[in-house]
Amino acid sequence: MFRVPDSDDSIAPSTPDRSRKSFAGPSTTPAGPPPGQSFFGPTSTPAGAPPSFSLFGDAKPNFDPKPYNFNNSLFASSPPKNDVLEGNGQGHYRTSSDGRPGSQRGRAPSSEFGRFPLHPSAPTQDEDMGKDGEGEEDEEMDGSAGDEQPLAQRHTRLRDSFSQSLVSRSSVGEGYAPEQFGPTKVVRSGAKLQRYDLLNLAKGLAPNTDRAITLESDDIILKTERILENLHARLEGNAPAPKNEALGDAVQELLAVWRTSSSKKLSLATTLSELLLGIHHRGPFGPENGDLSASRAFMHPGSEPSRPIPKVLLDWLNTHRPADEETDEVLQEDGGYSKHALFWDVVQTTALRGQFTTTMRLLNGANFAVAHTAEEDEEMTGYHGPKLKYATQAASEAVILLRQCPGLNDDWDVKGHDWSIFRQRAQQAKRDLEEFAEGDSQSRFTMSQSLSGSHFGLSQSRANFSLSTHSRKVECKVPWSVYEQLLQLYNVLSGDENEILKWSQTWIEATLCLTIWWNGEEYEPSQGSLVTSRLSLTRSNRPQDTSFEAYAGRLSACLASILDSDDEDLSLSITSAFDVALACVVDDNVEGALHILRKQSLTAAAAVAEVASAGGWLKHDGVFGQLDQSDLLLLSYNQSSRTGLSKDELLAAYADQLAFKNELSSQDGSPARAGWELAIVILGRLDDTGLANERIQRILDELPLTSAEQVDKVTQLCHSMSLSDQALRISLKYADYLQANTQNYGDAILYYARAHAAPKIQEVLRALVAHCLIKSIAYPPLSELDASLKKLVTFPKKTLTELAALDSEAAELLSNSLSGYATIRKFYDLRDEEVLLKEGDKPAHRPLARKRTAANALIVIIASASSSIRGGLYDPEVETVVQVDVLLSLLGEALVFINQPKRTLTLRNLYDLLAAVEDFSTAPSMIQAQCEEALRTTLAAAHENSPRSSLNKSTSNLTTASSQYSLIGSMDLGSVEGVSTDSSTVLVKGSGVDDVKRAWDWRKGFPRGAKGEDVIRILRLGIAKELGRAFAEGEFKP
Repeated sequence: MFRVPDSDDSIAPSTPDRSRKSFAGPSTTPAGPPPGQSFFGPTSTPAGAPPSFSLFGDAKPNFDPKPYNFNNSLFASSPPKNDVLEGNGQGHYRTSSDGRPGSQRGRAPSSEFGRFPLHPSAPTQDEDMGKDGEGEEDEEMDGSAGDEQPLAQRHTRLRDSFSQSLVSRSSVGEGYAPEQFGPTKVVRSGAKLQRYDLLNLAKGLAPNTDRAITLESDDIILKTERILENLHARLEGNAPAPKNEALGDAVQELLAVWRTSSSKKLSLATTLSELLLGIHHRGPFGPENGDLSASRAFMHPGSEPSRPIPKVLLDWLNTHRPADEETDEVLQEDGGYSKHALFWDVVQTTALRGQFTTTMRLLNGANFAVAHTAEEDEEMTGYHGPKLKYATQAASEAVILLRQCPGLNDDWDVKGHDWSIFRQRAQQAKRDLEEFAEGDSQSRFTMSQSLSGSHFGLSQSRANFSLSTHSRKVECKVPWSVYEQLLQLYNVLSGDENEILKWSQTWIEATLCLTIWWNGEEYEPSQGSLVTSRLSLTRSNRPQDTSFEAYAGRLSACLASILDSDDEDLSLSITSAFDVALACVVDDNVEGALHILRKQSLTAAAAVAEVASAGGWLKHDGVFGQLDQSDLLLLSYNQSSRTGLSKDELLAAYADQLAFKNELSSQDGSPARAGWELAIVILGRLDDTGLANERIQRILDELPLTSAEQVDKVTQLCHSMSLSDQALRISLKYADYLQANTQNYGDAILYYARAHAAPKIQEVLRALVAHCLIKSIAYPPLSELDASLKKLVTFPKKTLTELAALDSEAAELLSNSLSGYATIRKFYDLRDEEVLLKEGDKPAHRPLARKRTAANALIVIIASASSSIRGGLYDPEVETVVQVDVLLSLLGEALVFINQPKRTLTLRNLYDLLAAVEDFSTAPSMIQAQCEEALRTTLAAAHENSPRSSLNKSTSNLTTASSQYSLIGSMDLGSVEGVSTDSSTVLVKGSGVDDVKRAWDWRKGFPRGAKGEDVIRILRLGIAKELGRAFAEGEFKP
């Protein structure tokens, strides 16, 4: 006789039809209605010989000293077995030694995961479940879409489902069938969702604008930003941390922060984010998670295993879709838990959800003497006698099995070796229970033979079926309900997809549980062929894929198999944003999930997008999604044709919202941060640098800059983010504000230097030099210097060193430009040192030494001013510390050093002074005109009470070429009049020439209308005399 090869134990036997119309598959569990029920109800009889193949070859497994064999337990009174050659393969049986047919368990065929007609008497969806459309708005807001129904309703639905006729279903290939039909699987490997376009659904439920979105509390925003900044610092630092470790830590911290919020929308966003982030970044599998499985012992040293995806899914399901209410209700039952009508529902649910401790507690405390199911099985209150004994023993054997489940130790590597062994144990325990409870029951054989061979004799099949199931129920040693429920429990523990689906109440629970209990095998049905059996022989030897991609494919396939069915109980509420977002998460549609998250919490959506981008699982729009705007322009690719929600889009929208907030403060005492600051930091993390710079510049342009502290904060932030251009613009903007609205010359100079604006620095310094020469004083007076200018003048080396620490280029620019003004001030300070002394103070220099030092400083300035007109030719390329426009005023200051009783000027000084005079005399007329205007302004300031109008008039025609240009009049020279009367150098307004305290004032020797030729004539004569004196004194070499 031809024999089918041994079947694979890993193929879990399917179970009786569940409460819904869909996923009907072949049954191998006990069947037949309890007394009083229709004889045409669905079967739950075990069918087909137990598979003999195992992980250990042809020998039967022996996992521990006490195998799950009910014949070695209290059930020793089971009828003795005949010398039976057990059936091998599906649908095949052999005869016993005495000629009596052996038992047979057939498998129901299923062409594929599809639909089968219901018996006309089956209740409809609307009658059983009611309408799902009510309360739609509440579901969308509170996330109740897809919530589980109470177990009491499911209990009723499950019982009502048994009114469907197994015989009618078996006539179309469901139920018991010959061997050529392969095992039924719910999930089609590689299935893709066809019924819904999740991305378009998510877009339709997302907001049209972010303006209507309310941001989270300041505390949540600041803590979230702090975590993300730390994440990027760890990933991009000098010693970057491992990416998975850094991302895992950030995910746990983000979720912990968001859970503290009282915001309902953020709570929903957190629920979605927990599942989405948890799948991709599962966190470390620490000691608190239990023992590691044997497969983890071979990991690379130093690597830290992460939580298995089944554990992540299970934790999320039990946290956000709990069934604790019904469980607590059953556990509160006095006298025995089985007394409650929902006892077995809770047993199955807790086992399905991995709550094995509760499952064992329920079975240990069942007390079947008060079992509610006894009213159906025995029409009495509780079980008694042998029935009670066998029910208790059967439950105890289930507890023994559960105690060895790896899940009790938080080992949820379901595709691992430990779980593979456990599934074999569960299947063996099921076979032992079947053999003990029914043994070689003729009724089992009669029913299976009748149904597998009489597809065209429906009436006869129904008659045979009803009689056989009734006989099986009578002959079964274990109470029928207990027997049936324990077989279903073993099916769940074995990972049977039909059984898992039967006890799942919502599409999300079904999808997650089908993934949680997945053994890692990719099943491709090959029906009507004996190849299926042969393939099963090697399936257990395949390497199990535990990668994220495998689980992502499994989740997507489970979702497609469920939602593409016609089962309304497992349908998706397309009007519920929460439901659609969950489906997107399960289908690995990150973009769709982000659209919904954006509606619930822009803060959470932006954070999730950043983590996804850093983790490499934020999918882009094809190859063009990897390019920034400049790349696309280079390729002439139309930017408008790009689709998809990107990280940059979310961060830009989030930054725009934060820019409107003034200041954000945290509850933990951390420093407050301005909204614009957070916005700039967030924009700095955009992938598209062009877009980031544009948005940052827009924020900075709209930012009012009114204090040095604020400007320092902005520029420091920009430099830390490598946004040097923005920092320069901010410094320039603030310096322009100071120049236009204040007399804070020091800060203006410093911020122009930090803006690397050399022409602007020269403009301010030349204006200050002009003020000094026109008023013949050190301007501004020492008592009225602003803090920054006072530091520059008093401690220039220290100040420039501090500036170099912030910006070396700025310090270099300032040191090169400051020397002219500093030298002018030094000249006037030396000149007036004695007259400005406070009472009781002594001068630092002797009179002659002071005068000679002042003369040297002045000659240096004169030489610099005349260096651009050497030989009478103007050279615009020559950079000078003092502009040539004030040369006549400088020569006027030198008049005091000639014709003195004691010679002050050295021969070198006289030659430099004479060179400057000769260069000016032969200089272009334009240069001479500018110098004349400056001289006229200087003399006017000494002979008028209010020189402002005269100053403006005298400098209105001053023009230059290249970098040599006059700045007299470009600043508010009239501000000299505003010098405080408390100053020792106050301008005392009198009848004509002012009486400011000076050691000398050359302007007093010239009338108001004096010209440059007058100054040159006097100076020439004085130089000639001084040269003669020098030669006479024997000084011949300079």
